[in-house]
Amino acid sequence: MNLEKAIFGRRSVRNYSSKILEKKHLKELLDAGIWAPTAGNIQPWVFVCVTHTKRIQQIHTVSPGMLGNPQALICVCSDQNRAVEKAGPGGRTLAIMDCAMAAQTIMLFAYGLGMGTCAIRSFNPSAVRELISAPAHIHPELLITVGYPAESPKPPARKKDVFFWELYNEKEGKKDDE
Repeated sequence: MNLEKAIFGRRSVRNYSSKILEKKHLKELLDAGIWAPTAGNIQPWVFVCVTHTKRIQQIHTVSPGMLGNPQALICVCSDQNRAVEKAGPGGRTLAIMDCAMAAQTIMLFAYGLGMGTCAIRSFNPSAVRELISAPAHIHPELLITVGYPAESPKPPARKKDVFFWELYNEKEGKKDDE
């Protein structure tokens, strides 16, 4: 798939069809996640792919931001021990950023396979950690719902007044000699 099409075409999907996801495609999504950029090559992410309906429903009960009926969830977690060991206390923040980049990579790859996704941060991290049986140093950062879209959401409006040149609030770039 064309990268431009993926970037501009991907949408947050909240209504999924009943079409079954193949495990091999879910593995491809997870593999794509490990190729996301990572600060200092820390690679602090851990991915837990949940496909059992009962566990998805349990996670849904502690995730008010989760809508729809996904076939799978990918819990994108940070390994805080690894982050701090590799980068010191600042590694905690870097790990969150790395998880966000991994999530975006997973979602773009899923779109390329015809799947829909939605990133969710509105959930109880402690409860999700318990439901996926993760140890205390593994922090759930994002949930990604995955499935085949039941519909194609329309693109939302985007802000246009966010580009500046050289200095904040400079609309057009000035040459250095001006």
